[in-house]
Amino acid sequence: MDFDSQLIESVEVRRERLSASFLFGLNPTERRWKDRTNFFVYGLILAALACAFCVGISFIVNIIGNWLAEREERDQQQQQRNEQIHPPPQGAEGRPVPAPAVVSPSDTAVLADIAPPAAPATLAAPATPIAPATLPPTPWRS
Repeated sequence: MDFDSQLIESVEVRRERLSASFLFGLNPTERRWKDRTNFFVYGLILAALACAFCVGISFIVNIIGNWLAEREERDQQQQQRNEQIHPPPQGAEGRPVPAPAVVSPSDTAVLADIAPPAAPATLAAPATPIAPATLPPTPWRS
């Protein structure tokens, strides 16, 4: 067993020496460059991977940005088509009429507590009282 392991180690050392002499020649001082060359090659590989990662991230961000821009453009076109089909109501001067304000229930309660202003003395009350409008019965009002 001991002889086999020594034989394997000697073959391994011999292969390393042969490859070093093939790459750097017979001068042993040039063999030191082997380690530095390995570090350089590993650095180049690492830099290439970092660049590829940055390019990939940039590509994905660009795709998402284009998709969002197209989506916004489609939404605007859809809104324009809807406005062409259903134009907003126009006032007497040709300007769009603003949408009615939404009043919350709490605002309605406050407004109900406010008394209406008194009628001016110049206006006379109508001679005949106005009958309240009769509404047809509904499921919630009968």
